[in-house]
Amino acid sequence: MNIGNKIKKYREQNKLTQKDIAEILKVEPGTISKYESGTIEPNIESIKKLAETFNITIDELLKDDEIDISKINLLQVLKEQKDMKLKGNLYYATQISFAYNTNHIEGSQLTEEQTRYIYETNTILFEKDTIINVDDIQETINHFKLVDYMIDNATQKLTEEIIKKFHKILKTGTSDSKKDWFNVGEYKKLANEVGNVKTSSPRNVERDIKKLLDWYNLLEKITINDLIEFHYKFESIHPFQDGNGRVGRAIMFKECLKNNIIPFIIMDKDKLFYYRGLKEYKEEKG
Repeated sequence: MNIGNKIKKYREQNKLTQKDIAEILKVEPGTISKYESGTIEPNIESIKKLAETFNITIDELLKDDEIDISKINLLQVLKEQKDMKLKGNLYYATQISFAYNTNHIEGSQLTEEQTRYIYETNTILFEKDTIINVDDIQETINHFKLVDYMIDNATQKLTEEIIKKFHKILKTGTSDSKKDWFNVGEYKKLANEVGNVKTSSPRNVERDIKKLLDWYNLLEKITINDLIEFHYKFESIHPFQDGNGRVGRAIMFKECLKNNIIPFIIMDKDKLFYYRGLKEYKEEKG
């Protein structure tokens, strides 16, 4: 039984209408109908609210009784769904959730619904007198392209070339890309910092990134703890003028796919915990 069928089953068991669920999730009633028919899938926030509403665990809602999750090749599924260009599947949900959350963490004002609209129609949906920064739109579109590139190259060894390509895809066409000193797709020219903490100086970035990659690529078996440590070290270097967080999170997703680790998306609502984790990682590790 897939998630759409389960939503319908638990909704009816709780004597709730599609309109009732729509009000709880703050979406249109037609969206609930699409969930139940399998046309689209709810995002993680909606899944959490559904589980709470039905008084069940998230696992109960997500688990497909007919599928052995351990036998699924997630990367293969994403590649197949990407090539099919269908809505309402894992690839589709990943594109929207990843772009919305990773950009929103960095200050994008686009809503998740606007992100979805851009992905589906390549146009922007404005609400009343809403003012949207053009860079927010461009970086959202770029992130869709970045995820595609990431999926296509997920099994490749992590290299400086791939990391720089991630940055180039993300920042191409933005106002930053029109600044000579910004150096899109290349390491920073000017010093920067993250959370009032100094990062690698421009003259040391190449050396520090190579040292990080040498350590990482010599690991025999990559674990989630290795990825967390890599991310901390990468963000501490902060190799690009801007976009380091988004590039770093894309790297983690890629490496999860490569190493058979269930990939994850850091949600915007958890950004304070995320930032605190980066800040306190070295101290906590001892």
